[in-house]
Amino acid sequence: RIMSGTVQLDGSNPTPVNMIPYMSSLLTAQATLQGSVATGADPNQVTCVINALSLDIYAWKVTTGGASGNPTEVASTDNARLVHWLAMGADAARKT
Repeated sequence: RIMSGTVQLDGSNPTPVNMIPYMSSLLTAQATLQGSVATGADPNQVTCVINALSLDIYAWKVTTGGASGNPTEVASTDNARLVHWLAMGADAARKT
C-alpha cells in the first residue's frame, strides 16, 4: 500500500504521522518541505524515521556553531511549515 499526505509541523520534533488506520506495517517513507521559494534557516530540511506504525518527521534548522562560526544543524521548533510525506507498507485491511 502506498499512502501520501501533508502534515503541518507541530514544533515537537518529531511531528508524528499515525499510520495505524492505513497499514499493518510501515516499510519505507520519505518527507519533503512544501514550497516554491528558498527554505531559509528554519527549518531548512526534514528527515523521517519509521517508528513502528508512526512516521516521525524531524525538522532541522541552521545555527551558527561555536567560535568557528561553522553552521550547525539543530532541531527546529517550527510549528507552521507544511511537509509532504510518502509511505509504503502492508495494507491494514489485508494484514499482509
